[in-house]
Amino acid sequence: MNKISFSLLFFLGPLLLVFWVRAQAPSPFLQPSAKNGIAEAPQDSNASVVKPKTILRSSQSETIQRAGQDLRHVETGRRVGAAKLLGKYPGSQSALLLVGALDDQSPLVRRAVMVSLAEHASNGYPLYDKSLVEKVYSKLGDSDVEVRREVSTMIPRLVSGLRRSGVEVIEVNGRKIFRSVPPTVRADLLQITQKAFLDPDAIVRQNVLKYHIYLGVPLPVATLEKLLGDSDLGVLLTALDRITSNAGRPVVVGRIEELSRHQDRGIRLKIVSVARDANRFHPRYRSILRSMMNDADPQVLAMAAVELARFGERIPQAIVERIKQYLLGVEGMSTQVTTILYAISAMGSDGIGVYAALTEHSSSRIRKVSWQRYLSLSSGRNKPELWIPATRDRDKGVREAVLNMLRGRPIDLSSENMGDLVDSKYADVRIFAGHSLLTVNKSVLGEFSFDLLIDENSIVRATTIRAMGSRKVKGWVKVMTRSLLDDDYVIQQAAMEALIGDRSSGVPALLEFISKNPQNRISSLAKIQLRGIGVTP
Repeated sequence: MNKISFSLLFFLGPLLLVFWVRAQAPSPFLQPSAKNGIAEAPQDSNASVVKPKTILRSSQSETIQRAGQDLRHVETGRRVGAAKLLGKYPGSQSALLLVGALDDQSPLVRRAVMVSLAEHASNGYPLYDKSLVEKVYSKLGDSDVEVRREVSTMIPRLVSGLRRSGVEVIEVNGRKIFRSVPPTVRADLLQITQKAFLDPDAIVRQNVLKYHIYLGVPLPVATLEKLLGDSDLGVLLTALDRITSNAGRPVVVGRIEELSRHQDRGIRLKIVSVARDANRFHPRYRSILRSMMNDADPQVLAMAAVELARFGERIPQAIVERIKQYLLGVEGMSTQVTTILYAISAMGSDGIGVYAALTEHSSSRIRKVSWQRYLSLSSGRNKPELWIPATRDRDKGVREAVLNMLRGRPIDLSSENMGDLVDSKYADVRIFAGHSLLTVNKSVLGEFSFDLLIDENSIVRATTIRAMGSRKVKGWVKVMTRSLLDDDYVIQQAAMEALIGDRSSGVPALLEFISKNPQNRISSLAKIQLRGIGVTP
């Protein structure tokens, strides 16, 4: 018995120990124990997960309201950030807050405000309220240069608000009277604009010069005189565009005369155009142009000379030669070169010589214009010896420009002239030779028509066939009949059209061809064309 109890204990002991250890382990079906007073989340994959709370974003109006509060913050950086943020939310509320911050003591904040207002305008939300626009424009007198630059750049967007007319109510003897308000700039803003003409910053000066006309602000003569002596080239060029209303003033004429000797070539070129336009206001402007014909720069010299030629003045031969050498040396057609090239026509016979020299220029565009002008001024359309050299030009555009001037004109070509055209290596020239058979003498026609009939280009042959059919030279019906058997359909069609055009000889020959060659591809078209003129094949 003791032996049996010992055996049971030997086998049951480990089993009981296993059950005891399992009993000490946490159950997977129970909540996990708390650590530090905080319940742990269950680790089982099937257990529910606690989701974090969703943070609600503020609305646009709340964002704008918070930014408006930050505009009054004591920290400059906070106010700058708020001004920049309001630029991303265009609208009346944002604009009102930004305009209210224009008097901030920090220039950084004022700059950010102006940039945001410009951003609103660029996005299609410019200011329209006149009082707000006037407040913005008053910053043209700000102490910070960046603020003044932004305001001067925004002038075109502020004009509609500044010059908006309206109605005001006044009381006279106890009666309310409505009175219209003219679209003029306020007196204090007018004074600010007048001072901005001579602003220390060149960008502000240039912008105010550009846009003062839109504001209806006049430019005083004394101010214009100072601006014509400005050290900044951009301001100076803009001021030269604004002299029209004061061009007749002696002080302005004197300034223009001084600027005609300016060291910058661009300024001198601008003076040429200014003197040309202002010539009607004062006679000294023409004298300025005459003096500029002695300029060291050939481009300035040429521009001044052609403007004087337009006024009817004769240009000295030495100046004409310098212009010719200048144009022969240019590489292509710039704006100034184009102006000079076309204006040479005003020089008369001297201009013809310049154009003749330029027909050998390396630029095809210059050669093209030169040939056209040369033939027009010299009446060279009826002089084959003048335009035949143009048919040898290597550029197709030049050749076509010249040939288009000659097409449709009765030109009497000699045998030598016709030979030059027929022997040309360019197909477009030989096509023109085929067209010319319509007007040349019959002796020349008989001499060169066969050479063109065997040309390698089908258009040349077709053109020649049409010309022979129109002139009805001896044996033309036989030539047309043989051409109906050509492999090229264009040649067949040209011959058919020539035969149909002559009822006495051409139509019978065409009917005979159809009867002998009913399966030829041109026969079906010929039958249709014959029925169209009342002939039954």
